[in-house]
Amino acid sequence: MIKLPHIITLMHWAFGLVNLFEPFNGLLGLIASFVFYLLLIAHIAEIFIFNNKIKSHSTSYPYGLFMTLLYGVIYLNTLDKK
Repeated sequence: MIKLPHIITLMHWAFGLVNLFEPFNGLLGLIASFVFYLLLIAHIAEIFIFNNKIKSHSTSYPYGLFMTLLYGVIYLNTLDKK
C-alpha cells in the first residue's frame, strides 16, 4: 500500500509536470514551476550526496536512482530499514 508521504510527493511532481507541458497562468504557474524545479534540484543533489548508500543498499542501482529521484529522502530512509 502506498503511504501518504509518497502520495504527496507524487502530487507535487504531477503539479509541476502538468505546468511544464501546459503552463498555468499567473501566480499558479510560478508556484508550479518553483515546486517542480525545487524538487528536481533537491532530488538530484540527494543522488550525488547519497550515491554510495544507493549503490550498497538498493537491489539494483538504476532502480535506486529512479526511486531517489522520485521520492528523495523518503526512499533513502527505507534503505536503512532493509
